[in-house]
Amino acid sequence: MSWPAALTESYLDPALAGRPLVYVEVTDTGSGMEADVVHRIFEPFFTTKFTGRGLGLAALQGVVRGHHGAVQVHSRPGEGTTFRVFLPAGARPAAEPAAAGRRDSWRGNGVVLVVDDEESVRRFASRALARYGFQVLTANDGVEALELFRDRAHDISAVVLDLTMPRLSGEDTLREMRVIRPDVQVVLSSGYTEQDAIARFGANGVAAFLQKPYAPEQLIEKLRVLVG
Repeated sequence: MSWPAALTESYLDPALAGRPLVYVEVTDTGSGMEADVVHRIFEPFFTTKFTGRGLGLAALQGVVRGHHGAVQVHSRPGEGTTFRVFLPAGARPAAEPAAAGRRDSWRGNGVVLVVDDEESVRRFASRALARYGFQVLTANDGVEALELFRDRAHDISAVVLDLTMPRLSGEDTLREMRVIRPDVQVVLSSGYTEQDAIARFGANGVAAFLQKPYAPEQLIEKLRVLVG
């Protein structure tokens, strides 16, 4: 489809105007949202529920922006909510998946620490890493990660670290890890774009970046490059 004439309730890449797009629409029949809530729903940690939530839509916005797309939101009290995710249409048909090759036989070794406040992400990453031979430790935030890291710093081959977490952010967690072990290899994982996420780490630096959501193969490829 073509770009809609009016996207007043959208978060978009201005370069998309006039380009062909595809979109996915999700609608619910819930209670809907007031205009002031709609205006804030993409703010990290903004939530109308309990503290510690509110990262899902911020991550969605980062992923969509990273693919040069847009999110349109329409919600009214008593009318439910509709989200449309717009992405630029490709000029060619999608390529066939590459045939399985030599990398499928690669096996990792050592211990990987996965730090993420979303249980589904920890579970997903743990299964992928274990399938390729890694031992896996998990932590649900930076505080728990540092406790594990202090005990196992010299056993850990790499850390897969979420950027935005309650209690202790990814930046602060990495800073403390580098005090304990300056050469720690860290794969930063975030729904934000790589440019935005890496910029927040400054001189601390990270070895690799992995944008959420990611496939198991993408995670394994980052670890294959880092730990060989």
